Amino acid sequence: GELPGSLKPLLKADAPEINFATASFGQGVAVTPLQVLQAIAAIANGGNLMHPYLDADTKPQAVRRVMSEDTAKKVAAMMVSAVDEAKITTIEGYSVAGKTGTAQVPDFRHGGYTENVIDTYTGFVPASNPRFIVLIKLNEPAGAPHAAETVVPAFRELAQYLINYFQVPPDRIPMQ
Repeated sequence: GELPGSLKPLLKADAPEINFATASFGQGVAVTPLQVLQAIAAIANGGNLMHPYLDADTKPQAVRRVMSEDTAKKVAAMMVSAVDEAKITTIEGYSVAGKTGTAQVPDFRHGGYTENVIDTYTGFVPASNPRFIVLIKLNEPAGAPHAAETVVPAFRELAQYLINYFQVPPDRIPMQ
């Protein structure tokens, strides 16, 4: 029952170059939360696109390779570096790979975009041997227009809970 995403502005033979420039930061294209999860999970899974599932008794199934293992490792390392630099999502003893998203809400009546946003944060822990991936999404959050102020702290709390619940061993030795 999932709706398809849309890359229509990029598929036209005479598509203006501006469509590709704005698509690089998410404008003019649409993806579903499940598609975002699958994309980030492909990075976590060494470049393999996996069939999504919710039942813990289901055995993981690879759909196909979508990037090289080397590329997936490099992108995951960039995601970990971004988390380490921002410090908002860091969890002591764990490498956390994450990515924020702040999307403007389209104005379907007048064209362009409204002042409202959709905040997302997607990440996996531990980055060296992922045990789980989480996406948190807030539609039009009040008072805090940036993902770093809304969904990032929520991700950190949920990730910490999952680490404790599943007794995930740390992958970083804390420096003393």
